Amino acid sequence: MRVWLEAIGEELDALGAKSVDELEVSSMCWFVITDEPTDQTRNGKLTNLLSGIQEQITSNLIELKEAGMTMPLIWPPFADVPTSNTLEDLRVLNDEILPAVNAA
Repeated sequence: MRVWLEAIGEELDALGAKSVDELEVSSMCWFVITDEPTDQTRNGKLTNLLSGIQEQITSNLIELKEAGMTMPLIWPPFADVPTSNTLEDLRVLNDEILPAVNAA
């Protein structure tokens, strides 16, 4: 994200347009909270899936915030996950993860 925002900033400067700091930067991210930590190595791949224990999701969202994302669009999975799990993940996201990300 930092690389993209740098390139966008250079284009905006060349056009004499707004600063990249004046833009809302968003991306759709799917998330699922797991019972066990997940492998977080990226292997050079970009992904918009946040998967892992609560602490991993929180850390990933803080990292995206620090890289310049101002508006993550966070979606739970809609297939292959029981509704009760999805509702609990949304509760944890709202009550615990997002407050920690906003405080960072």
